[in-house]
Amino acid sequence: MRTGLMFSFILLFSSCFREPLPIHHFNTGGFMLEDTCRIANEYIQSFEDDAFPIYYIGQIKDTIRIGSRYWLRREKRFKEYPEHCIYKYSKSHISVQVDTSFPVCMSLEYLNEERLIDRYCDSNRYYHASTVIIRNVSDTAVSLGITFSVFQMHREMLNSKGQWIKVSEKLCKDWFCATGQPCINLLPGEVIVSKVTHFAGKYAIPCRLSLGRSDIPQVYSNIFTEYISDDLLRIVEAD
Repeated sequence: MRTGLMFSFILLFSSCFREPLPIHHFNTGGFMLEDTCRIANEYIQSFEDDAFPIYYIGQIKDTIRIGSRYWLRREKRFKEYPEHCIYKYSKSHISVQVDTSFPVCMSLEYLNEERLIDRYCDSNRYYHASTVIIRNVSDTAVSLGITFSVFQMHREMLNSKGQWIKVSEKLCKDWFCATGQPCINLLPGEVIVSKVTHFAGKYAIPCRLSLGRSDIPQVYSNIFTEYISDDLLRIVEAD
């Protein structure tokens, strides 16, 4: 089971035991984001650490809180599942926007014996990240899988040959059988707010996120810049 999956589960179960934290507000141009995460102080080291946890799903409102993860045992936003649902994505149905204009934190925290976040645990990690906003721009519900993370998304980077290289894998639904995780259906006009973590290094590489099943056309995010190390650059240039 890859690192990103374990990363996602630990985020899930630690989110409801947070201590009070300072509140930060960010203006996206369409609504305010309220984040209560700790200040980020490090970067992820491996492409296998990629995960896209959901912090909010629902209609756009003046202020959206993303201080803790969305972790309902099952989908309860509506009594009945949508009669019609889109499974093959296109730009006419869904959009993906990475906003690097303000910094956020993706936290990986461990609990003490009292099931509170252990402030003195050396394994706690606070990664530099940016928000990812996924919008349903159609008049029909869109299915996004069965997890508390964005199920069908991966990261791609542009190599020196002008090729977009897939550097991380989508989550596999087989890992979530019998776990009680919800079906994520994004209704018309709704948004998902997730986060994408960042790397560090001396090489500036164009990067994008890809949403959709591997066997059908993908929907891509805007292009943003990642800085990666020699080791990660060799992976990008290997093909």
